[in-house]
Amino acid sequence: MKHDNRKKVLAQIHIARKQLDLDEDTYRQMLATVTGGKRSCSDCNVAELYKVLQHMKDRGFKARPKKRVAQHPGTPHNLGREPMLQKVEALLAEMKAPWSYADAIAKQQTGIAKVAWLKKPEHLRALIAALDVELEKRRLLGSLETAMKARAMSLDDIDRLHPELPQNWRRTRKALVRLCNHYMMPDAWLEAHREGGSQ
Repeated sequence: MKHDNRKKVLAQIHIARKQLDLDEDTYRQMLATVTGGKRSCSDCNVAELYKVLQHMKDRGFKARPKKRVAQHPGTPHNLGREPMLQKVEALLAEMKAPWSYADAIAKQQTGIAKVAWLKKPEHLRALIAALDVELEKRRLLGSLETAMKARAMSLDDIDRLHPELPQNWRRTRKALVRLCNHYMMPDAWLEAHREGGSQ
């Protein structure tokens, strides 16, 4: 524990030295003045190092708060320690979805309200699988939209052309795959439907 404190205070002293722009001679003289003659931090005990740090704070050093791993509201506090949470973050970033979206899925799957509170690996794996499926749906929908635009049509035309589809076809992977495969085919089928023909 004492060793950790020493490392932390040493790091702060070195940051303070840079922030205060102390050259080598001025820095060594300051150390000697504060510690009663010691000109190197390696010669100081933890109490003396804290005195040096306090002296530097008195001279204008301002410790900056620790940066968070991510800058988004709801980011789990343990993101940096859990590789599976980093995978969740990557999926959310690709979907441009907030952490609250992942929290909602976690709650629906496990009853646990926050992703940060998931402790079992199987819970995190299930969440990642759900996000993978959602990302795939969004990609399929994007591909379908691109294919429809290339034919001067929109996704709304699909409702007219395919009344047999379920009402929530935009959220159904099976329907999206079928439609993507269908609209990547030759234009003859589309021409028939534009003129009011049938499949």
